[in-house]
Amino acid sequence: MAQDAVPARATFDLVRTRSTLSAGLPDGEANYLRGTWALAGGDVLRAELLDERKFGDHGGIAGLSYTAVLSPDWYGTGTVVGGVGGPNWANNRVDLQLSRKWLPNRQLVTSAAYYHAAFDNRRSDAGARLSAVLYLDAPVVLEAGVILNVSQPGSIHSHMPYASATLGREGVQYFSLRASRGTEAYQALGSQAQLVNFSSRSLGAIWKLWLGPRWGLNAQAEYYENPTYHRSTLGAGLFVQW
Repeated sequence: MAQDAVPARATFDLVRTRSTLSAGLPDGEANYLRGTWALAGGDVLRAELLDERKFGDHGGIAGLSYTAVLSPDWYGTGTVVGGVGGPNWANNRVDLQLSRKWLPNRQLVTSAAYYHAAFDNRRSDAGARLSAVLYLDAPVVLEAGVILNVSQPGSIHSHMPYASATLGREGVQYFSLRASRGTEAYQALGSQAQLVNFSSRSLGAIWKLWLGPRWGLNAQAEYYENPTYHRSTLGAGLFVQW
């Protein structure tokens, strides 16, 4: 399938996932709607809606982000998110990220971000995300990074290193693998119990396949594990471009 001669200016992804959990915890499900718009000068606008059932609670988020090109080598991204439904969804979150391109062909991109999120019961997260992305000719994209977090109450420190690899071409297909292993500060198992200061790991895969010049299928899978339970997630959906 050949890529359309005119690059897509907008992309919409609709994905539905189902999760099975161990330890007697209820299964989960989620519906995602994401939109991306390529603007003049290389700026990008993104919007996201999430409706989710998790640990027996029902909630979701709405998010908006804007990426501005500051120069040929620099760009910045700001994101705001609002949520409802209980302790598993941030009431509000703000992310600010600055990125820099390196090497003669600008194929290496490093980023540093700061975020702050507020949850129910006066709980909050704040921290930094550091990452490096390398674009190879194969075409392969490699990424490595770490999230450094401090949660309140208790000033609990956590860290989550991650790495990913993506193979594919726009207009044909993409396949991505992502792995992470580190620690988390808080996780609410519904409104009555929560995990505090624990280790976790995850492995995920995403496949995006074009069935026509401007549309196709998404599929994803993830396995997540911590000392209390493990979760297996499968998802599928559609995307359209114009």
